[in-house]
Amino acid sequence: MAAPFTFDRAFCLPVDFNPSATPKIDESICVISIYGKSRYNPFVSKATLLNPIIDKEVFQGPEGLFQNQVKQGNVECYFDESSRIMYLHLKSYYDLNILSQKCHDLGASQHPNDFYSLCQEEDVKHAKTLLLLFTLSHIMILFHPGGTFDLSYLRLFHSLDAVRGKLQTSMCEILSSISGVSSKWSSFGRVCTPRVLFVFETPSLEGDEAESSSFKSSKKYPPMKRLQMGIEDMIYRILRKTRAITNISNNSLFSIPVNHQFVYLHSKRQEISDPAEFMTSLIRHQCSPLSEAVVTDPTPGTSGSQQKSKSYSLSRRKMNPPVPEPLSLSATSTLSTAKLGAASQQALSTPSKSFSGGRQPGLSKSNDQSLKEFLRQHVDMVFSKSINDNVGRHGVEPIFELPQLGTWLQVANKMYDFFFSETYSNVTAQPFSLFRNSLDISTRFSENRCNKVLPLAETAYQQDLPQYYITSYHESRLNKAKHVFSQYARGPGYDKYMRELELSCTKFWKSGRQQCEALSLTGNLCTNKVHRLPGEEPDGPDDLREEMKHCSMVKTKAACNCGRMQSDKEDPFDFKSANYDFYQDLGLICCSKLEHIPLPVFTPSTPEPKAASVPSVSLTPQDGQEAESAGQQKASSMKEPDKPDVFGTLSELSLALSLGQSTLQADDLEPKLSPSGSNKGSQREAIDVANEKQLEPSLELKQGEVKNKPIRQVSTSEYLAYMIHSRSPPGLLPKFSSFSVCRLGPNSLYSHMMGLELPGFLPGSNFLLPWDILVKSEQAWPSVAETFTSGKKRQQRKISKGGPEPGDTATTVRVYLGMEYECPRGHRFFCSGPDKIIKVSSNSIVKDNASRLVHMDMPLYTSCHCKQPKGCLAQMMRVYVCTPRDISSVPSLRVLVNPLVQPAPPNPSHPAGTAVSSSSSPGCPQFHPGLDAPLELPADGIWVIRLPSIYQDEHQVYLMPSDHQTLHSCVLLSGMFSYRMV
Repeated sequence: MAAPFTFDRAFCLPVDFNPSATPKIDESICVISIYGKSRYNPFVSKATLLNPIIDKEVFQGPEGLFQNQVKQGNVECYFDESSRIMYLHLKSYYDLNILSQKCHDLGASQHPNDFYSLCQEEDVKHAKTLLLLFTLSHIMILFHPGGTFDLSYLRLFHSLDAVRGKLQTSMCEILSSISGVSSKWSSFGRVCTPRVLFVFETPSLEGDEAESSSFKSSKKYPPMKRLQMGIEDMIYRILRKTRAITNISNNSLFSIPVNHQFVYLHSKRQEISDPAEFMTSLIRHQCSPLSEAVVTDPTPGTSGSQQKSKSYSLSRRKMNPPVPEPLSLSATSTLSTAKLGAASQQALSTPSKSFSGGRQPGLSKSNDQSLKEFLRQHVDMVFSKSINDNVGRHGVEPIFELPQLGTWLQVANKMYDFFFSETYSNVTAQPFSLFRNSLDISTRFSENRCNKVLPLAETAYQQDLPQYYITSYHESRLNKAKHVFSQYARGPGYDKYMRELELSCTKFWKSGRQQCEALSLTGNLCTNKVHRLPGEEPDGPDDLREEMKHCSMVKTKAACNCGRMQSDKEDPFDFKSANYDFYQDLGLICCSKLEHIPLPVFTPSTPEPKAASVPSVSLTPQDGQEAESAGQQKASSMKEPDKPDVFGTLSELSLALSLGQSTLQADDLEPKLSPSGSNKGSQREAIDVANEKQLEPSLELKQGEVKNKPIRQVSTSEYLAYMIHSRSPPGLLPKFSSFSVCRLGPNSLYSHMMGLELPGFLPGSNFLLPWDILVKSEQAWPSVAETFTSGKKRQQRKISKGGPEPGDTATTVRVYLGMEYECPRGHRFFCSGPDKIIKVSSNSIVKDNASRLVHMDMPLYTSCHCKQPKGCLAQMMRVYVCTPRDISSVPSLRVLVNPLVQPAPPNPSHPAGTAVSSSSSPGCPQFHPGLDAPLELPADGIWVIRLPSIYQDEHQVYLMPSDHQTLHSCVLLSGMFSYRMV
């Protein structure tokens, strides 16, 4: 149950009251509402002028002494029990105190249109509250701080009248459901047609000037009276001409009395605008040496010279007071110092009377009493139910209701809920939306302007568009359209129509003009419109994308696996199409019948294998370097278990080779004496032969070393989703191999005088390089002639031929090697060393050998000599190995290959000591075919090892670097070639 309701203080709508516990619940009341605009004053509001009439300090400013006791709300109410008058004070952003606070709240906002949004919301709220007051009130006081009628109220009145007409049926239904509401009241929708009175705070004539005797000598009325009458005539003519009021008051939003005063000029205000300023003025006045005539309290019987106070400037000139004159009590009116002297305390302490009481002795008779008289005549007419503002002979009797207090409170609560609660929002939303459009001229102008500019901006977007375009191009054209729109669009509708422009342009783009934005591995965009890949399921029934492959319209020229055929190669969008699909398709017409060596790939054991999820490990650069060095050591041990020191002494190297040893052991470094005692001469002779032939250290692998390597267990249910490399998890294989090994033909197919006759090779660069290997041959029996020849001649023959120890013979086995580079234009060439293209003499003799190819890191990219303005880089794509035939008199030799490619710098580009996140690459690994041991190439064949075109791991795709300083970090690691004796 609600607490007992009392009327000793102000309250706000809606009212929480108990009818049985509310005093004077059955008394008839008069309702007076005050609304309008007010000046900025923290201690005074526009309803403060009613405080002397109520005899209480009820209506104050936002910083009043008792303001904290008053519930904050939109409508401030107070019921005066002695006079049975309900006062309603509408507080809105038309009050500068409230407007300044809202502007302060908007200070943090950076968007200029927030102020327009605030004004729109406050306009609707103000209109709803004002319409509520027009429904509940008998008298409406329009307060204005200036001295002229504000014509902006005309548009507000017309809009409110239109909204009231649309909502009248709904309001009548609500009123009919409340007990105590009469049938006339419920059918009319309000207590009566309220009478509007006008109060102007600052007229054009000041108080002293209005009371001057010089204006009274020749006129019937004093100037202030004549000004008030002139304003009434002007307001009445304006309201009648604009049809804000009509002859029949029941059909109008409000009425104006014809034969009664309805304009009040509040020229001399007695309210205290600032307590501190007022007390300071009193102190100054009491301490000022004023004349007796000035200090004397004016009375009706005194003369005009004694009644009139002297001006501040005159008193200062004559009396020369030591302190300045007291400040005025308000910002716009000035009280004489004489009035302050005698009546200052009475103005604060003596309460005023009600409408039925006498005059306040301490206040000016021409001000406060005239305001009470001004209101008394209208209030008396309300209580007597004699208000009739119809004009004409055939006026209809006005509908008028003098409600009881309890009934009025119930109606006020119901009407408040009707206008402000969500329950009736479906009824009030549409009329007040029309109200917003009709009242807000700025918004209407802005929307009309933006509507006119919007097609121009859309045309600027759609002009000269390609058939398909990507997001960045769409955004650039959209920015151009926005620029056109922003040049001409203005006002609060700017943001709304800017969003419409964005939606319109985006819809135009996505309706068949959106380009696929898939990037190829080389960084080129797909030129098709948005589509689905072959085998990809649609996103839903509304997915109308066509099914097609990516295409960037960029083509290069490349050869097949064996190198015998060249064809145009589409720009790849995945490493499978780059390293496998292109060569498979081209191999169907070229390489399919050649002999291939299968490389390890994934073999599924389940119908639906899945890609293995490989966890990313955070590595520091030091950890990455250690892992890389460990991987290199492991790879080196797998390729060359007993690889000798390449940079050993030439004498030791030549000695080992002259002795025909396959590997360089520690014991071999000791000097050995031949049985004939010619060790020194044989060693020197071997050095000369090595220097002359540039023999390399032996790379022979002993039998049984490869066979003893452990075989890792390979998964048959999960495959590796990327290319296999040195850091790939063991036991995982890719679904296809990015490498290829095929046999181009027999050994005899290669001619060292003609080179390889393959398409695309630059002139003179199609020759393989010889790799001479010294091997032990079987012991040869002497011929018949040698048997009968003297031993001295046999010994001279052996020395002249540089043969090995007695009983042994050495044979040179020649293997041809070639590392082919291929540029995007299809030009091909072999290199004899880093960045050194093979050149032959006029007689087609190759001067270089394969020593650098065997023992040095060869760059993965090098410059091509093709004629192109910006130059062109070629990539190593194939490695050729021409293996020798087996000869019965010479031990068989098998060439072993194990390619290990480093397509980028091995260490991550991070500062030393910083950890690498799991999403970043810990450095480029080394890519290989996935063999557990070096691949043994059969004899008598020209074998082609095709390298990948694109290198990709779980982190990124390693393309040709744009920085030439890091170009030589991309290499085919040395140690790819080795051999073993069968």
